Amino acid sequence: NMNFGETTVLGGTSYGETTVLNETTVLAHPSQHRPQINAYIIRDKNKEKVAINKPRFRIGKEKSYVDYFIADNTAISRSHADIITSGNEFFIVDMNSTNHTFVNNEMIASGSEFKLTNGDNIRLANETFTFKVN
Repeated sequence: NMNFGETTVLGGTSYGETTVLNETTVLAHPSQHRPQINAYIIRDKNKEKVAINKPRFRIGKEKSYVDYFIADNTAISRSHADIITSGNEFFIVDMNSTNHTFVNNEMIASGSEFKLTNGDNIRLANETFTFKVN
């Protein structure tokens, strides 16, 4: 007979020391008070505002695959760059694009996360965007 100490074996009928949190307890938790951070990119060419609305937001010209589809620019790769949301921080990753990704005119390395801050200029090939957080 194995002794699991204070561990509650899931699937058993005993709930042991588990505390059921009521709504008040949950709301009192400090991390719940963080305001929702909204990030978006503005396409400079036509002032289109694109919300970064998922944890990994894909940009490129492969319509069936990306979250923001750039149809009218042949310099953009099919899967050009991803914007990653992690907590309240944002990162851009160049997905090994042909014409590279630049942040504030600096080319970033393919495949590695580059931290974005409010107002950054993002250039995918020759297409420019402004990154905004509010």
